[in-house]
Amino acid sequence: MANGWKLSMALIAKHFGKLGDSISEALASFDPETATEVDRENLQAKMREIALKLAGARQSFTKEQDEFNKLAALIVKDEKAAEILIAKFERGEIDEQTLNEFADNLEAERQQLPIEEAEAKEAKELVDTLEDILKTIEQKLNDFDRKAKEAIRAIAMAKAEEERQKLRLEQQEEVRALQSGAADHSSALNALANKAAQLRTQAEASRIVADIGQKPIDRSNAVEEARKIAAGDLPEAKESAADRLRRLTSKPAV
Repeated sequence: MANGWKLSMALIAKHFGKLGDSISEALASFDPETATEVDRENLQAKMREIALKLAGARQSFTKEQDEFNKLAALIVKDEKAAEILIAKFERGEIDEQTLNEFADNLEAERQQLPIEEAEAKEAKELVDTLEDILKTIEQKLNDFDRKAKEAIRAIAMAKAEEERQKLRLEQQEEVRALQSGAADHSSALNALANKAAQLRTQAEASRIVADIGQKPIDRSNAVEEARKIAAGDLPEAKESAADRLRRLTSKPAV
């Protein structure tokens, strides 16, 4: 794998100068366990650079492959045409010069074909190499992000545990104060009752605010429902059997 990676970097360097070395160094120095956000941004910048090169390499490969395919197809056609020309020559319809010129052209095409094939193959190798490097960078960035999320979750859990333990200590202090008589029982109970009342008040205030915020949503939903009913997208609520019977048996107002 190390040798393969070295060859890949050599191929990148051949086409893009020092880019191969810079990418190799960036990947080698990036360790998701110890990397910082700055390290991640630098590697991401390298990834954008490689992505840009990959886009160009894909276009180049398409061009080289098309040229090879066209030349190969042309040779097939010319080989068939050669048989026709030979027959014409033997019938005396064309001269030997025409035959020689066509043969020279066909020979040149055949000599050019392996060159075109090699160029297309090299272009494909470059595309494959760039794609592999992008996958490696993407994996390293994903590993970094995963570990960062794990660290954030660990911090959040630690903070939650700290708050829980603080609450336990406060409760223990209140219990000890009540048991030892260090504080006045009635005032301690009043403090607890006031705290409970305060929490209930805060909860009620939150409910009021939430109800106020829900009103425009409910109004909007009612308008939207009416529009759907008018458009035929939503059927009107059907009258229940009980409501129907109640309507039929109720006496009309005099």
